[in-house]
Formats: sequence, C-alpha cells, structure tokens
Amino acid sequence: MTKKNIGGLNDYIVLKDKKEVIFYLENAYPTCLEIPAIMKQRFPDDYQSIVTSDLDEFKKYRGQV
Repeated sequence: MTKKNIGGLNDYIVLKDKKEVIFYLENAYPTCLEIPAIMKQRFPDDYQSIVTSDLDEFKKYRGQV
C-alpha cells in the first residue's frame, strides 16, 4: 500500500459556498509566501485563502475523516 502525498500548493480544497481555499502545509513558511500569487492566478478576488498545518482538519474538509 502506498501513502498518498497530501499537502503542498497543488493540493488544496475549494469551498465555493464560503469562497475559501484551504491549503495544508505541514511547515508553512516559506512556502506560504507563494499563496497570494496562486490565489490571484486561479481564483476570483473575493476568495480567501486559509492555511492549516493540522492534517486531520484538512482531511475533514476533504471528507476523509
């Protein structure tokens, strides 16, 4: 059985109803500095980014817990 790679800037959850994008970054700094550019490129201006380092919380949003 292989472990699925979870996290990073390419692995995020979009909550369209709340206009939020949730990123899981185990060690947020300095990777988190790239998030504003990603948000500007991929999402409307009214979307907010949220960074979590809690894997269980991230999986909750993904529906895996």
